[in-house]
Amino acid sequence: MEGTKKSQAELEHLLTMLQQGKLQGREVYRAVQMFGENHFLRARPEVEALLRSDDPELRCVALKVLTQYWRLSEHWETARLVMLNDPDVECRFRAASNLGALEMNTQDELTLKILAQVVCNEQEERIVRESAYAAMRSVLLYEPREQLHMATRSFDFDREVDWKLVRQYCS
Repeated sequence: MEGTKKSQAELEHLLTMLQQGKLQGREVYRAVQMFGENHFLRARPEVEALLRSDDPELRCVALKVLTQYWRLSEHWETARLVMLNDPDVECRFRAASNLGALEMNTQDELTLKILAQVVCNEQEERIVRESAYAAMRSVLLYEPREQLHMATRSFDFDREVDWKLVRQYCS
């Protein structure tokens, strides 16, 4: 489904189906993904409403569309709150990644501080901490090879994290 371009009419039809409650489960997920891929901002109210869904997958895809595809800076706070408070671990680690994507190469101090606090939080799940660290690196200077390495099993969090850097933003 990634990379699938749809016509305006197809997107309008999907939006109407979503608004009328005629899409279920994976159909909703796919529709939201298509809205993002096709930069179909007319669906913004429906996508934003999914941030409150009981389904963690729908919350994740909605946030991804708002922050990564549409790059809506007003959802920085949404991503921060999801990363810190969502009950679903996958939503939290994806929200950290969304923050990194939204602030890529900006060296934004506030984003770095918030991400560093998550990296330093030993009570948080390891995957969320790893994602927050990768997001920090992306905010500082996005390097695709480094991001790929951090996403693999060969990445040793305890040994390879630049703890001096992290602590600089943690304090």
